[in-house]
Amino acid sequence: MKNDKLKSVIVLTVICLIVTALLALTNSVTAPIIEKTRESKVQDSLKTVLPNADGFKEVELPDDAPDTIKSAFISDDGSYAIVLATRSAYSSGDMGITVGVDPDGNIAGITLTSYQESKDFGKDTYPLNYIGKNMSDYSDVDSFAGVTYSSKALKNAIGDALSLIDTLKGGAA
Repeated sequence: MKNDKLKSVIVLTVICLIVTALLALTNSVTAPIIEKTRESKVQDSLKTVLPNADGFKEVELPDDAPDTIKSAFISDDGSYAIVLATRSAYSSGDMGITVGVDPDGNIAGITLTSYQESKDFGKDTYPLNYIGKNMSDYSDVDSFAGVTYSSKALKNAIGDALSLIDTLKGGAA
């Protein structure tokens, strides 16, 4: 009887070791592919918000950057693209946003890279209300009725992006 328990423990341990090794192997194969896909999605979003930019260089984020900011890029012409993730009060997941701002401080483009809410706030239209707004007057855009929390979360994230750009420019905007 004691021998059967020991045999069961050994068999379970071997199974666990095999499964762990297979998971590690799977991770080593898929991790670079996942990272390449993520990077490709980021680059696509940068080109969407700043289609005339030739190239992007990642900018180091300051230590006090808001948590909504995931990365920041500057283009060859001095435009900025900020990648954000935010969540509203009733959110089922992060809202991924990329904001492009031209050298004059005008919002040149916005794209939602992820939006998982069941109620749509015009994700293809509402963000367009910010296009052309200057860093100083973006707050004029009203919240979207019916999804007030999501539209406020978007507006706050855009504010974080513009604040970061102001900081990166030395507070000159």
